[in-house]
Amino acid sequence: MAIVAEILLADRTLPFVDLARSLPNGKISIYSWLPLEDKRLLLTVRIDSSSREAFENGSDAQTEIDDAVEIGPTGGRWFYQLTIHDDFNLIASHDYDEFEGVLIDATITSEGLREQKVFSDFDAFRTLRDRCELHDIAFELLTIASDPENPGERDQFGLTDKQYRALSTAFAQGYYDSPRRLSTQELADEFGISAAAASDLLRRAEFQLISQTLGSKQYVAMSTE
Repeated sequence: MAIVAEILLADRTLPFVDLARSLPNGKISIYSWLPLEDKRLLLTVRIDSSSREAFENGSDAQTEIDDAVEIGPTGGRWFYQLTIHDDFNLIASHDYDEFEGVLIDATITSEGLREQKVFSDFDAFRTLRDRCELHDIAFELLTIASDPENPGERDQFGLTDKQYRALSTAFAQGYYDSPRRLSTQELADEFGISAAAASDLLRRAEFQLISQTLGSKQYVAMSTE
């Protein structure tokens, strides 16, 4: 099942983060990127007209840029093609031969590189996360959903409807608060089941949720060795 995720590579040493911070709107939109030979990337970027002068002045000081070509304006934005050195392992961490994913949107801000991607499944998503960690690129998940056409819709992460309702009720009514505001018996009464059945329902739901976000037991064991 395909999923759509918004992630932040929260590394302020990534290319153009300082430059984005200096722009009036604080961002550089990446239209496309293409790996080249010798660890280089060909980026096509979009800049708001209000940031054009600051971008051109600031890009002259970017040592990672080998070549910059102005393509021109359209729709109130200016397009540029930039050839840069990939000293940050973006090519290695985003090797599309290693996972099935499609880039929807990418923006460089003062925080790092924010990406929205569609992945073939959770395993593909975890592969990108692991590769970023392998190359020392900080990886932060912002949002995730199971319907690429409606990324704002909730994702049940493989939970049954009953498991999802039980977790939602428990969370909303304070079962996971400290101190706890909802007892297991009170949760059981909500669903017309015994306290033992409610506890088992939550346990199964929690296991499913953790396995979907962290991976299988075998995966977790390997990642912590």
